[in-house]
This record gives sequence, C-alpha cells and structure tokens, in this order.
Amino acid sequence: MELSASQVRSLILDEHTVLRDVLEEIDETLGEMTRRVPGAIGRLRGTLRTFQDAFLRHLNHEETVLRPLLVDVDAWGPARVEAMDEEHRAQRAAIAELSRLALDQDLDATVQRIEDFVRRLRADMDGEEHHALSPEVLRDDIIVIDTFMG
Repeated sequence: MELSASQVRSLILDEHTVLRDVLEEIDETLGEMTRRVPGAIGRLRGTLRTFQDAFLRHLNHEETVLRPLLVDVDAWGPARVEAMDEEHRAQRAAIAELSRLALDQDLDATVQRIEDFVRRLRADMDGEEHHALSPEVLRDDIIVIDTFMG
C-alpha cells in the first residue's frame, strides 16, 4: 500500500514526537547524573539504548517512505534528498559515538556531549519539519492551482 504525502508527513511527525519524548527522558536522566543521583547512569544507559533503537528505525523509515516522495516533489527534491542522506550519515555516526561512551567516566564531559547531541538533534528535527515535512512541500495535490489568475 502506497502512502500519500500527507500520510507520510503525519507518520514522520508522529515519530518525531516519540523521539522528542525519549529525548526528554534523556534530559531528565542527565540532570540526575549532574546531581549524582544513584542509579542515574544505569537509567541513562537504558534510555540511550531505547533512543538508539527508535532513532535508527526512524532513519530507515524516512529513507524508505520519505525519500521517494522528496526526490520528485519539486525542483529542490534531489537537493533535499541529498541533504537528508548527509544528515542521516552524520546522525548515525553521532549515535554510534554515543553508544561507545563510557558513561561512568568524566561525568560532566559525558553529560555535556550528550546534551550537545540532543540539542543538535532537536534542531535537525525542527529544520526537517520546516524544510522537508511542511504541508507546502509534502502535498497530496500534484497541481498547484493559481487562484489569483484562475
């Protein structure tokens, strides 16, 4: 079953909501780490694993359902796909780097690195929603009718 542009948009935006919820959990756990709350490192480790699994599924999903729509959506479609692919490569590298962090070593530096990742990822999702997932880009109608000229 092929999804319409608006269905793909809704699906990806729903996934962004889920990812933002997990990022919020990561933020809360980072706060616990900063306050040296017992068990925070274990909770962070679990939340990061949950996030990594969900995020990698999301990237694959975008590449499967969003890429085919973006490539032909307008004259900037190929550039949007290229930017998405480049962003996904960088995000996969960043999440792989985070998965290798020794969370119990240099807590302040670890918290800072993860906070930077979370901040960049939120900005990336906001940008993607504005530039690739907006209703003006992902439209169900193929022909845009000029209502002024008829």
